[in-house]
Amino acid sequence: MNASTARRAASPPGGTAVPDTPLLRLRDVQKSFGNVRALVGASLDLHAGTIHALMGSNGAGKSTLLNVLAGLLEPDHGSVEIDGEAVTIGNPQRAQQLGLRTIHQELSTVPDLTVLDNLLVGREKESGAGRFGWLNRGRTARQLSDLAAEFGITRLDLATEMSRLGALKKRAVEIVKALASEPKILVLDEPTSGLEDHEKEALFDHMAQLRRRGVALIWVTHHLDEVFRLADVATVMRDGRSVATTAVAELTHASLSRQMFGESVELLADRPAARESGCSSSLREVPALRVHGLSRRGVFKDVSFEVRSGEVLGFAGLAGSGRTEVARVLMGLDRADRGVVEVNGRTVRYRSVRSAHRAGLAMVPEDRKQLGILGELTVAENISVSRLRAVSRAGLLDRRKENALAQSYVEDLRIKTPGVSAKVRNLSGGNQQKVVIGRCLNTEPTALIFDEPTQGIDIHAKAEVYRLVRSLAEQGAAVVLISSEISELLTLSDRVVVMSRGELVGEVGEVGRRASQDEQSVKDQIVALATRAA
Repeated sequence: MNASTARRAASPPGGTAVPDTPLLRLRDVQKSFGNVRALVGASLDLHAGTIHALMGSNGAGKSTLLNVLAGLLEPDHGSVEIDGEAVTIGNPQRAQQLGLRTIHQELSTVPDLTVLDNLLVGREKESGAGRFGWLNRGRTARQLSDLAAEFGITRLDLATEMSRLGALKKRAVEIVKALASEPKILVLDEPTSGLEDHEKEALFDHMAQLRRRGVALIWVTHHLDEVFRLADVATVMRDGRSVATTAVAELTHASLSRQMFGESVELLADRPAARESGCSSSLREVPALRVHGLSRRGVFKDVSFEVRSGEVLGFAGLAGSGRTEVARVLMGLDRADRGVVEVNGRTVRYRSVRSAHRAGLAMVPEDRKQLGILGELTVAENISVSRLRAVSRAGLLDRRKENALAQSYVEDLRIKTPGVSAKVRNLSGGNQQKVVIGRCLNTEPTALIFDEPTQGIDIHAKAEVYRLVRSLAEQGAAVVLISSEISELLTLSDRVVVMSRGELVGEVGEVGRRASQDEQSVKDQIVALATRAA
């Protein structure tokens, strides 16, 4: 598609024609980190009043390009123009002066400051600073409260320290902070990751409003349905290059997938009930994981469930319902006030995460950066650290065994890395997630907990995670799957239990068979349980 066709197709419905001169123009942007070439030749034309999707697999160079626009990285080569004038961004302050605001995939808030203080950082002058530099905090709080409320942030939350909020509210704060500044160009890196449906709808409404006001949006998302719903143009990156720019109206799911991966990628469509043998044939009489009366004061109470070998048990619920908090107790990260946890009929005596591992439990955590990867360590070190005795001799670490172990997981999980000696922080988000999964599998778990396992990864990696979850269950593992995506739960789970306000309020059985007949009715049942008294 030529440039003029893309511009015509990018005109918003009912809006005016997009001007020929791009608001933002990138040409042949290149960036290397040592011997790793993250950007080889990235180019993009962004027009005012359009939503421009930036697509590509994990490791394609999208995040590096966004960091250049945010002023966090300086390119080695290439040009950046805003309103037809060449600019050097250089630092985040300069980016904001140029009208560029970025919502990063990874949180950038200050944990020890309140929500309001985080919203004010960098905005002191525009937020009502007085003659002597005093902020009018009351007026600013009133200005921000209506917008914040749309994303579930209350007036009480504004006075709360960021460290006390859950992951979803922390992301909502990032979104509110960026939207409140009324940017000329808004860059969104996986902004819906981990949000509830009503929060996504609120964000989409704001994006559409910003487009109508002439704001240009660069939107990184791995959700193709979202792209076809809202975006005007899609630029696909692969191996650090911009390989295609196409009007979304001219694309299909299959054609966009082929641009991104060179093939059409489909997620597993068959439901658990459609498997030839079904999980019931492999279930043992003694549950692999049994939880009875588990309670943590002020967080959740009287949670009881069982997962058998070869079964995938889905956990549904709204943010704050207690799903992740239950998982944290199961892994020894937090202490329960009462309750019993059994693995293969043996009671788990908790002293630490190591005791959970020894009992046969492992978890892929929701917060990959904070609780998952060890960024400064290598791929090999990240994988082996969960069971060092397997790569040690006489108490000394055997690097050859460690590297061989890691290489086996790199191949099995298709981890894209320059080698097992590469630092994990230099990998893409999807590949970091695979490293965390490899570390968990290295403990040889009886029961494996996945907490939002596909959050922030591309559809290709998502399909691989789906296949991995199914494969683990077929090999006899008991799997607990916590997910905010109901479709994901229906695709992978044999049963789904639902939590609300710290209590387990219901169970939906045979979800695969029932969803195959009437998916919407099953979704409605799960939503009704999740929102009951919420």
